[in-house]
Amino acid sequence: MNDLFTYAAQQESARSPFDQIKRTDDQGNEYWSARDLMTLMGYSTWQNFETPLNRAMTTAGNQGQFTASNFNRSVKVTAAGKMPQSDWHLSRFAAYLVAMNGDPNKPEVAAAQSYFAIQTRAAEVQAPSVKPSGAELLAMAVIEAQAMIAAKDQHIAELEPKADYVDTFVADEDLITFRTLASDLKVGEGELRAILLDRKWIYKQESSRWSETEQRKKPIYRYSAMADKKNYFHAVLAHDAPRFRGEVMHTLKLTPEGAVAVNRLIAQMRRSAAALQSPKGPAA
Repeated sequence: MNDLFTYAAQQESARSPFDQIKRTDDQGNEYWSARDLMTLMGYSTWQNFETPLNRAMTTAGNQGQFTASNFNRSVKVTAAGKMPQSDWHLSRFAAYLVAMNGDPNKPEVAAAQSYFAIQTRAAEVQAPSVKPSGAELLAMAVIEAQAMIAAKDQHIAELEPKADYVDTFVADEDLITFRTLASDLKVGEGELRAILLDRKWIYKQESSRWSETEQRKKPIYRYSAMADKKNYFHAVLAHDAPRFRGEVMHTLKLTPEGAVAVNRLIAQMRRSAAALQSPKGPAA
């Protein structure tokens, strides 16, 4: 089975246009441009393609896999005199999620799903020592691709209600803690909170309560979302906790949309910092 899919990936790559648009960055990592992928998946406008792209990001966020290594925001240079276009560099995993969230009525999307299903599966196995026959290879590849597509359809059905969610109805299992996101982004939890406070995405309130163990008053803090960032965060009420200034205490968590936005922010800050630190060329 493993040999079949490794060989299937090699054969698919040899003839697939999706392999032809694959690129490699300076570190030797493969990626696909979302703009290039949009065309091959049968989407004529970036606005329409953002639907499967955003769903893929939400899926990755729910799995704790929304990282710069999977979704790396970039700018696509266009012809002279035209505005640069927003783009994303997608890992194989990210491109796979985009394909699986595409319009199933488009034959181009079906082709993308087949390609990335085989490629993603093949990446998990070792290179084959003996190549199977074409009939056996085709049968096994089709079975695997169909199973993945069926799972994709079920997952999209589960995500549909969340596409237009209101934060009041977001379930706790859909949320992401600051600690988890900070770990994924490789920053300290306190540092992440400080960044969001500085950017005025959230604000902090302070109170105090008596500590029996320490026999003194200790400060307690409550974080809340700014009005214009409400869709990025969700306050989880803690009715069993002591009151905060007479109100129910809550813990602030991030929605999948918020996790995506914070990831973009941190990536942008890192690029800006790297640009400032890079040595300037000799003066003309």
